[in-house]
This record gives sequence, C-alpha cells and structure tokens, in this order.
Amino acid sequence: MKKLSFAVFSLALIAFPTFAQSGGVAVLDIDEVARQLGVEEKVRVDLLNIQNNMNTELKTTQETLQKQMTDVEKSAGQNPTDEKKREIVATNQQLNQEFNRLRNQAQAQLNQERVRMINEFRIRLEPIALKAAQARGLDVVLMKVTPPIFTSAANVDITQETTKLALEAGMQVKASELQAPAAAPATTTPTAAPATPAPSNGAEKAKSEAPAKGKGKGE
Repeated sequence: MKKLSFAVFSLALIAFPTFAQSGGVAVLDIDEVARQLGVEEKVRVDLLNIQNNMNTELKTTQETLQKQMTDVEKSAGQNPTDEKKREIVATNQQLNQEFNRLRNQAQAQLNQERVRMINEFRIRLEPIALKAAQARGLDVVLMKVTPPIFTSAANVDITQETTKLALEAGMQVKASELQAPAAAPATTTPTAAPATPAPSNGAEKAKSEAPAKGKGKGE
C-alpha cells in the first residue's frame, strides 16, 4: 500500500480569523504528527484489513462466476451449435462485466474509507493545532505540503507542540488498538485479471474467455 499522507485532501487544516490581527502564520507537518501518534500505522493496518476482507469476498464471487461459466459450457456440449457458442460468449462477457463492476466498487469503497479516516484525524487535530499556534501568538496554521511552503522560520513550526497537546488529549493510538492484518487471500488487491484473449474458433474461443482467476500485485 502506498505511503499515506494526511495532507492531500480538500479538508484544509487552516484557521483564518483575519490577517489584520497581530498574529502570524504557523507551520505544521501533519504527517509527522500522525506518525508520532501512531495514527499513520493504525490507518495503514485498518485499511489493509478492510482490503483483505474485500479480496476474500471478491475471490468467493470470482469462484461463483467461474462455476456459472463452467455450467454454461457444459450445457452446450462437446459440439455446441452456433447459437450456443454465441450464448457462451455473451455469458462470459456478462460475468466479466459483473466481476469488474464489483471489483471497481470495492476499490471505490476502500478509497472512501481512507479519506474518511484521514479527515476524521484532521478534524480532531484542528483545534489542537490552533491552540499550539495561539500559544506562540500565531493565528493561522498552514500545512507544510498544502499549500506548498518554500521556506519558513523554525520558530513558527508547531509540529512538536501539536503532537504534545494531541498526546495530552488522548489521541495516541494504543498498541491494543492495532489489529494485526489478516492473512491475505490469493488476490492481494481488489483486482483480478480479465479473460485472456480468445482463439478464433468455436468452443475453444468461448472457453478461453471464461472469467479468469486473477492475481494481485503481491503475487
């Protein structure tokens, strides 16, 4: 799974009372805060568990669709008519489309859950970061990567103060909250290979287009 970033989504960790006030701008490395609190690891592990569960369901679905394809082929017999051949091809396409739809749906759900977890952390951290900034007489908090900050003075970086306040607020993830990832099934990502290209004739063509058992990137 690619590295998580807690500063890549549209929910901004910025407080703007007014620039006319005496306060200035503080800088926060939110990814570092998440790492020190153990939140980054918890999000990674939780997402991996969700992904593995999705893969298990997809693998079961894939096997069910493959059985349906096999049943259609068997019912066509050894020498299927042209009509049966067309039926086999049509069924194969339909089953592959259904599997692809479920796979894409699973990926979308995984992405949505990732956004939810990260935004939940950001919302909880916002008042804590502002408190750390105001302790230095600063009223605006910008993240180091959103928007890009070319350079800043060390005395406006509130990363460690924010982490300390977050720890005091009980935001640190305890070891007991980290559930070890379950063993991944054969398909290690919510993906599966489509049917292989078909030869040009009859029943062999239909059979080769049956829903294939795809392998994930980790295999």
